[in-house]
Amino acid sequence: MSIYRNRIGIILVALAVCWFACEEADYQLDNLSDPLNLGLTPPAIFFHPSSFNIDVNDTFSVKLYSYDLPDVAGAHLQVLYDRGSLQVDSVITDTLFRIEADPLLFMDDAEGVLDVFLFAMPTQTVENVSGTDAMARIFFNVISPGISELVYGDSTRIVNAQNIPVQIESYGKAVVDAQ
Repeated sequence: MSIYRNRIGIILVALAVCWFACEEADYQLDNLSDPLNLGLTPPAIFFHPSSFNIDVNDTFSVKLYSYDLPDVAGAHLQVLYDRGSLQVDSVITDTLFRIEADPLLFMDDAEGVLDVFLFAMPTQTVENVSGTDAMARIFFNVISPGISELVYGDSTRIVNAQNIPVQIESYGKAVVDAQ
């Protein structure tokens, strides 16, 4: 009989461990950088991160991010910035438009208006990309103190492989506080 009591005890302990181990975790989904918490309606584009506290003469980078983009193959991302406070250092491609090779990137920076042109390099089977991912990264130098914004300009346009524009529902912005 004592053998059965030991086995029943072991089984009860094992069941109790399984019961408590299988409880669902209670996660707080409050990451301010998560597109779901930015108040954006997809498809959308935004800046990541969306706020900066930075010192004069420092360099920082911001990602030009997409949120739930449907099939796309190219983009003209017009970024408006305060050229009295910020200076564009460089722009690099990121992962959204990468199929098998890095996308083509062209840029033009003039008087607080940065135009970034990105084009996916299609393959025989894939010509569009989609999803939530970084499109490009801009590196800025801070040249004077003040609070300024990064916003997408009216010329911003995203297209699919047939050059048909994709309707963007929401545009995020970023705030730069330079001390």
